[in-house]
Amino acid sequence: QAASPEIGLIVCDCGMPNASGLDLLKRVRADGRFKKMPFLLLTIESEGKEAAEAAKAGVDANMLKPFTPDLIKKNLEETFKKAASRL
Repeated sequence: QAASPEIGLIVCDCGMPNASGLDLLKRVRADGRFKKMPFLLLTIESEGKEAAEAAKAGVDANMLKPFTPDLIKKNLEETFKKAASRL
């Protein structure tokens, strides 16, 4: 609830124990304080049910694993561009 320094980006893996990255995305988007937070989801699939559900839940970008520095840069740019459009 109170982070110091403030959080400016969430990068989350889809496959986590106890809860998925998709679950976290839904919780973040449901909380008015974090609704506009840039959210990048790390995943092993670019299409399919999980990707469609993430898009519906408001993910800014999905980044496929394994990734390269160029892919990280591209996805971060996409994430911040999409998040800025919500402001």
